[in-house]
Amino acid sequence: MDGAATAWVIGGYLAGTLPSTLLLARLRHAKELEAASGRRAGETDPHILATKYLGAGWSSLASATDVLKAMFWALGARHWGHLGPGELAIVGLAVVVGHSFPFYARQLAGRGMAAAAGVLLALLPVEMVVAGLLIVAGAALRATGLASTIGMAGVAPVAAIQGQPSGLVAMGAGIFALIVLRRLEGVSDVVSTGVPRGRAALYRVVFDSSGPPASRRARR
Repeated sequence: MDGAATAWVIGGYLAGTLPSTLLLARLRHAKELEAASGRRAGETDPHILATKYLGAGWSSLASATDVLKAMFWALGARHWGHLGPGELAIVGLAVVVGHSFPFYARQLAGRGMAAAAGVLLALLPVEMVVAGLLIVAGAALRATGLASTIGMAGVAPVAAIQGQPSGLVAMGAGIFALIVLRRLEGVSDVVSTGVPRGRAALYRVVFDSSGPPASRRARR
């Protein structure tokens, strides 16, 4: 990977760290939102907090910003950076890493889904549409967590079936792994409530929940 490609990767990480929800909270002087944020349970979603403390409109703006920042950077790497599939895959992963694991403003770090959606819309649009339809169907059935897991897990297989370059197929698998890793931050807190570790990991990874799916808690 040459210097230009490395610059796109580093820039992708930095673009991913853009704390849209935090910026909106500061703009709106929403100190309650910042006070409620944190990664104590590894599942505090900034967009859900924005909905609670700023309203659905501001939350939608934050979500759209997170999707667009990822999509524009990935598109830029393809069209202006003229990167190949393998290099684009690394750029895409870097954006999601920055979104989920920033070096600053970690209290309002994203959960990975918004940045992943932006990257995939730019680089694997058909696969993201399939995943998005599954997630929308899951939301209608009140099973968003499970549907998001199935949808994002299916990106890499669908990409392989579509004949996408191996680098982009690997990127799809890597993005899902990052989402799972971010969800696992909440396992210890679930265990502290008396839930066995294996079951806690199941709730967090598969259902993106802190308890049995029927509880409808901490979805996303």
